Amino acid sequence: MVIRLMKQLLHFALIVLLGVAARVSAAPPPQPDLRAITPDGQQVLLKSDHTWEFVELEPGDPSNSAVLSVVSVREMQDACGLDFRLLNNFGAKIHSLVPRISVYNKEGVLFDSASLSFASLRPTQDKYTKIQFTGIGCRDISSVRVTDAAHCRMGEIDMFNEKEGECLSHIYVEPSQDINISK
Repeated sequence: MVIRLMKQLLHFALIVLLGVAARVSAAPPPQPDLRAITPDGQQVLLKSDHTWEFVELEPGDPSNSAVLSVVSVREMQDACGLDFRLLNNFGAKIHSLVPRISVYNKEGVLFDSASLSFASLRPTQDKYTKIQFTGIGCRDISSVRVTDAAHCRMGEIDMFNEKEGECLSHIYVEPSQDINISK
């Protein structure tokens, strides 16, 4: 009777072991890695092996930058009006960003500089602003350059903890057919 009971227990244990082995071998295929954004705006890579790491963004890529573009150029009497758009592809909220715009005359001499101000842009949002340079017509401008962005607060970056030029490095200047603009 004891031997019969032991045989039944052995059979039961073998069936349970085979069932567990079948479940392990039939595990689902690994899932692809996922990207997520933390509440403070940092991108995180959630790996299929159940680990994670912060994503280091390459500055200057329009897919993960603040994209600045010239929307229109308005020739005025003794002035040039420029309309700008800033698209937030940075991946975090842009609380404030103040790029410095410089215009150069036909001789390549700095004529004037002014600052644009953008505030409170969530990822994928855009905002528009205008600037006017008096005393020079658009036809007399050889180039427009984004020369600085010392005042910014974007995700983890702000003007108090940024490295020199870090805010500017996260601005992508889109080429324009209307005016020569660069960084």
